[in-house]
Amino acid sequence: MSNRLVPNRNVIFNIARTYEALQEYPDAFRYYVQALDLEPNAARRPAIEEALARIRPNVAVINVTTDPPGATVYINRRDLGGRGSTPRLLGFQPGKHKIIVDLEGYEPAEVENVEAKIGEQTNVAVKLKRIVGTVRVVGEMAGTTVRVNDASGPPACTAPCDLTLPPGRHRLYLSQEGYQPSEQDVNVAAASTVTARYRLNPLTGSLVVNADERDALVEVDGKPMGFTPAVLNVQSGQRRVRVSLRGFRPVEQSATVVAGQQTRIDISLRQLEEVEAASRTAEAVEDAPGSVTIISGQELRAMGYPTVAEALRGMRGVYTTYDGTYSWVGIRGISIPGDYSNRVLVLLNGHSINDTWDGLAFADQAARTDLEDVERIEVVRGPGSLLYGTGAFVGVINIVTKGRPTSFGAGVGVGAAQHGFIRGRAQAQVPFGRDSGMWLSVAGGHGQGRDYYLPILPGLDDQWKNRDANSRDADHFNVGTVQGRLWYKSLSAQVFYNERRKALPSGANKTVVGDDRTFYRDRRGFAEVTFAPRISDVFSTVTRVAYDIQFYDDTLWLVNDSTGMRISDVEQYQDMFLLADQRFEITPFPQLKVTVGVEGQMHFVGRQRIEETTCLPNQPCVDTLILPVPVERQDVDNDGTVEEPAAGASSDDDDDLNNDGVINKDDVAIFNARDDGLFDAHPYQILAGYGVVDFVPSDRVRVSAGARIDYYNYGKDDLSFNSGISPRIALVVKPYEGGNLKVTGGRAFRAPPIYELFLQVPASNFAPGFNPAEAEEEQIGPESVLSGEVEFTHRLSSTLSLLGAGYVNYMTDMIAQTGDFTADKPGRYDNTKEPILVLGAEAELRREWRQGWMASLSYSYTRARYLDKGDVDDVLKKVPNSPEHMAAVKGTVPLFGKALMLSTRLTVESPRLDKTLTETDPSVIWDVVLSGQTDVAGLRYNMGVYNVADWEYEAPISPQFTATRMPQAGRTFLLSANLNF
Repeated sequence: MSNRLVPNRNVIFNIARTYEALQEYPDAFRYYVQALDLEPNAARRPAIEEALARIRPNVAVINVTTDPPGATVYINRRDLGGRGSTPRLLGFQPGKHKIIVDLEGYEPAEVENVEAKIGEQTNVAVKLKRIVGTVRVVGEMAGTTVRVNDASGPPACTAPCDLTLPPGRHRLYLSQEGYQPSEQDVNVAAASTVTARYRLNPLTGSLVVNADERDALVEVDGKPMGFTPAVLNVQSGQRRVRVSLRGFRPVEQSATVVAGQQTRIDISLRQLEEVEAASRTAEAVEDAPGSVTIISGQELRAMGYPTVAEALRGMRGVYTTYDGTYSWVGIRGISIPGDYSNRVLVLLNGHSINDTWDGLAFADQAARTDLEDVERIEVVRGPGSLLYGTGAFVGVINIVTKGRPTSFGAGVGVGAAQHGFIRGRAQAQVPFGRDSGMWLSVAGGHGQGRDYYLPILPGLDDQWKNRDANSRDADHFNVGTVQGRLWYKSLSAQVFYNERRKALPSGANKTVVGDDRTFYRDRRGFAEVTFAPRISDVFSTVTRVAYDIQFYDDTLWLVNDSTGMRISDVEQYQDMFLLADQRFEITPFPQLKVTVGVEGQMHFVGRQRIEETTCLPNQPCVDTLILPVPVERQDVDNDGTVEEPAAGASSDDDDDLNNDGVINKDDVAIFNARDDGLFDAHPYQILAGYGVVDFVPSDRVRVSAGARIDYYNYGKDDLSFNSGISPRIALVVKPYEGGNLKVTGGRAFRAPPIYELFLQVPASNFAPGFNPAEAEEEQIGPESVLSGEVEFTHRLSSTLSLLGAGYVNYMTDMIAQTGDFTADKPGRYDNTKEPILVLGAEAELRREWRQGWMASLSYSYTRARYLDKGDVDDVLKKVPNSPEHMAAVKGTVPLFGKALMLSTRLTVESPRLDKTLTETDPSVIWDVVLSGQTDVAGLRYNMGVYNVADWEYEAPISPQFTATRMPQAGRTFLLSANLNF
């Protein structure tokens, strides 16, 4: 009664003592616990704790806790009143009890059948479930900070989000950088969801973006906003600005935009030149392990180059020679007359298109009709056998066509160039989806050619002296090209076919000068499928399979003298082969990439033949088989036996095909009947393995090292050889911002092709030296070159750079024609004993393309000498057709924006040595071209003049020619128009 009137801790303690005296232990325990809770005096608490310990053996204790604490505890029924707030110790009589807990804002909870035992403590823990509702905060701007009931309190979430709040009215405070803050009230109901939608008004300012190149895309925080120059209304705050333009490195930088104010940024774009030929993967030119020059699509369009060879003229260290049939490419002093440019490897999107008979590097219309599909031409100087094997001896030229267009389009074009070359083309591109599509182009042309005067060498016999040295209307050709690409994600396929039939006006191979029935025909094509998935950041693979064809044939009219006798040679070569390349790239960490691969080629045919036809007046023509082996050694009539020559017939008489001692029409019948056996077939296989390690320890240092070996097997001919190890190592160092140093070294090889391995003239002594059991001569083997180079580039500004380079090439086992092409000294190919040493230096000052402006100035010095010619005059040691000095100036100026641009090129070459050890005259060639394009109709055009001054100059040509030099192109005109829609 006293406690009810005036509650206090002393009375509660006395109540506890009273219940203890009455032996009502549960009630005593209850009041002792209350007294302990209320007692602030630490000195008195031990007495209460002692009392609790004293009666605990007589009480069943239940310890009730809740999460969260503070809940009111009821025992068995609510109407009996609460026993206090959790956590709470309760004393009971033994038995089972129901524990009830209540806490405002939480659902009530009950625990049934809690068993209490005398002298023991039972713990009851209750997790209370809050009574809440859900507020779903959504709006137009993601990333908005949400606070509840307190504008300065901690953030509750970042919208869009869900908030769990107790029932009732709450106020939401919303804020985000660059926007005005906002407030919103919400009513929350228990166990329900209410949506709070918000919209923030942005704070904006002006962002002015200028770049040194027009029409560059401007993105703000990843969203395209316009093209340079641009004035953009954007949100205030810290913005991320990205400016990008095809062909240039994208630039990103931060800009702080202040509301109501103007912020200006000026960006200098730097041209992005990527090369694939140096490493078989796209990389920046400055990082590529080699000396690289890119002829961009802008230059190709501005100058209207009709051929690859014409595009290469004026490039540092590169020069060309036209012999009336083919255009040959020389790199750094090596384009020896008669080598068919087979020391240069020409690629189409990484696929070799060199001739497989003699290794000829196609660089004019024999490569393709025009360059309209070409996006760039990559030139990598120095050895490239590490990646491509044979032929990449002094350099690699990669023709890169258009990639994967993302829009529908079609186009047609016509053009005229050089000496009466007229061409037409059509192309179409169709994207099937974001990651798939195709494009296809077809082109064809006819060239009328030019007239030549070709003086005859002194010392020739009478039948050659009396020939007409004027070649008229005998330089014509026809050409056609089909190319296309199909792709789906990491799977792609490309097809290519080019055919050119060219009349031979020059008297090569002792043909009649000006007889337009003499022609060469080249057909080269392939179909390639590539699968290049990136399996993970660590591992990727490239699988490439291709089927190639190579067909060559010619007709050579040799003699036309007073007797009326005519002789014609028909040469043929056919090759069909399968190529497979498997490459793996492993990147265990970003600084290291390991590339390993294996490549194989299976040439199924590789067959050649030469047939000679002799025609006398009023007599049947007689066919003579020169290649393959002489007919008297064969079973010519298919009776199972090899006939001996008839009485009186010469064993060397290849014209008497049936060995009856008489050359007549029966021989022709046998010849035609034996067509399948008239080819000298040399099927062969190539197997190669290679590996490359690229290590980038820092942003300023890059190291690339690798090696390759190729094995050649001519099983039918008991002939095999390997290339030896072809290593390459490159160090790229960036000592400072704008500086780039490359130090490279390596070895390359050139394997002798079928033409050099098995051809020997005259054929009566066919191919000695290639059967190891019978040969007296040593077997011909691969050429080899050791190369070293240092190149340094200093960037004077974002558009201007200065380059200097020095190099050395040491060439051994060079393959050359030997013999006099007589029965006593037959002509053939052999490895020579005279090494060649090439020393050179190059310099180039270049302004990159900016708003249609471009300029470059280059100079090249090359000193190529034979080393083992003994004590002779230095002239005799000079390598033929190797100019020591070359210089070029190129530039483009916009006259009326893109609508009209003026491009010019001036190339200077010092004299070259011909086969008579006399030098040609130097040359100075000036070209001028006007070009432009319109955005409305998609029209692009060129008109210009090459060799404006009509400079007359000559270039050394092959020993197969009766002349020593060939007049190069004089003044020619260019006109083209292409319509894209």
